[in-house]
Amino acid sequence: MYTRHPVEIGKENTVQCYVDRFHPPKINITLLKNNQPMESRRSDLSFHPDWTFHQLVYAHVTMDANAEYTCRVEHEALTQPKIVRLEY
Repeated sequence: MYTRHPVEIGKENTVQCYVDRFHPPKINITLLKNNQPMESRRSDLSFHPDWTFHQLVYAHVTMDANAEYTCRVEHEALTQPKIVRLEY
């Protein structure tokens, strides 16, 4: 999980969650702000020559110093959802 620009509190930015090299293609990627789903967009599901897949999910936000931004990934290859926190 990362931002498009360096984080500046109170400024607009884009938080992004990129998931790479998964198979099968069915996946659920959710961006969260303080554990609540954010309105987000996603790239087309794309694949590598070895037929593993990758996808980008992103949301435009005004960065808040008191907020926790996370990405939750659910996929059948995982025994439980993987949650990654944005560090800034």
